Amino acid sequence: MIKTRPLLRFLLAVTCVTAVAHAQAHKRSPTSKLYVSDTQGETEIDTGTEVDELTKKSVYNAEGTVIETKANSNSSVVLSNGTGLYFDVSTRVEIRGFAQEAFRPNRSDLEDEPSISNTHIYVDHGILGVSTSKLVAGSTMECETSLATAFIHGRQAVIVADDNLTIISMVQGEATVQPGPLAQPRLVKNQQQIIIRPGKPGEANIVEIKEISEGQTAEQEQWLEERVLTADGARKLVYFETQGRGGPGAGPASGTEGGIGLFDGTATDSGGDIVAIPVVPAIPPVAPNVSPANLISH
Repeated sequence: MIKTRPLLRFLLAVTCVTAVAHAQAHKRSPTSKLYVSDTQGETEIDTGTEVDELTKKSVYNAEGTVIETKANSNSSVVLSNGTGLYFDVSTRVEIRGFAQEAFRPNRSDLEDEPSISNTHIYVDHGILGVSTSKLVAGSTMECETSLATAFIHGRQAVIVADDNLTIISMVQGEATVQPGPLAQPRLVKNQQQIIIRPGKPGEANIVEIKEISEGQTAEQEQWLEERVLTADGARKLVYFETQGRGGPGAGPASGTEGGIGLFDGTATDSGGDIVAIPVVPAIPPVAPNVSPANLISH
């Protein structure tokens, strides 16, 4: 005869443990967001369900979005891990992955990343400026193009991408770059850039690493600086905290003029949604010239 009562108790215990584990995982993973710091001209964002025109101070779920700037247009956004991104003219970028753990309580240094995050960005074409906060141990910042994948360790980079060329310039910090499946990974150090072109069929891509100042004019070096400074300036326009639902500003995802914008996270049972708090910068962000000139002439 089968004793059903002990079996029932066992199944109930398993169910409870699973529910608790699910709730804890849910609490550790609030919905990661992006905040639009600035936009000039025409930029579209594809959320997977609709295509919107990007507007200043708007807020979106970050993972799975595609941002595309049109000619003579540019935009800057900030991810909720504190990374600033500048999208130059005629640029298309996919945020393929962005997972973020719950924020550390009582953060004292807003220059530090608020929690461990794993970010995967794909630059389909165009120019992307990147400025990260101080990444915490365990975080990854992966920027991919058709020719290479860069794991940025921090802190400022410019990525130029098209079908036949990728240039990754480390204006500040270092990155480990995998220049295609057949090539060995390369370390790109501070003030260096890696230039990657397609190899012959069945062969590794052609790779060159050099100092940024090597063969560059002062105007080209300034061009790089402007793009990372714009991403960095955007990053300093907002910081992020977690806040329980029903707190000040609770409601649908939206930007608020001079106030707190509450992101519509999914952590309804964790008591912690990600909140963006706009700040007034002491120094206005750099506004780079919107021109078709770029570094693809290498």
